[in-house]
Amino acid sequence: MDNRYTLTRAGELSDELISIRRKIHQNPEIGFDLPKTTALVAEKLKAYGIEFKKVGKAGISAVLGNAEAGGKTFLLRADMDALPFEELTGLTFASNNGCMHACGHDIHTSALLGAARILKEREGELRGRVKLMFQPCEEDVGGAADMVEAGVLENPSVDGAMALHVVHHSMGSVGYSTGAACASSDVFTITIHVETVVLIQRKDT
Repeated sequence: MDNRYTLTRAGELSDELISIRRKIHQNPEIGFDLPKTTALVAEKLKAYGIEFKKVGKAGISAVLGNAEAGGKTFLLRADMDALPFEELTGLTFASNNGCMHACGHDIHTSALLGAARILKEREGELRGRVKLMFQPCEEDVGGAADMVEAGVLENPSVDGAMALHVVHHSMGSVGYSTGAACASSDVFTITIHVETVVLIQRKDT
């Protein structure tokens, strides 16, 4: 697939993708409860002629490419959920339901939809397969594990995966580093070991 075509086509689709992003931004949803977001993703995939399936509690997956052509399978992933914050940005497309896409997942989802459309249009040129993964509940953790347990990495099995996170870099550039680069939400357990003691309260009579 010609990179120049990809960039040109992305530019041609920019108005549509901005519109999708703003619609998602205006209707943020939390965790696994993403009926409007998943309905929009499903609607767009259907319009692009892409077969998809629901995976786990609220995930969506699709595969592009020809299995008979051989090659590897590469997964592209986008998170869909928002945060439970009131939006005070003053944007014309700001949310008003007490939640907010403050971490860019509205952009991630619309960007993956754009990639899906371009890949579908040039599907015959793919030397392997591309699996699309639209993930719920990234902010509150558990969404990725739920989809993995439901088999998102199988049929076909995935050889590699990538996800991008929007940041304040120059448009058209990609930043990377070794090790951790962004904040994350994690769960850990702290175990405290203490010696058992007996306390006796003395009463003077």
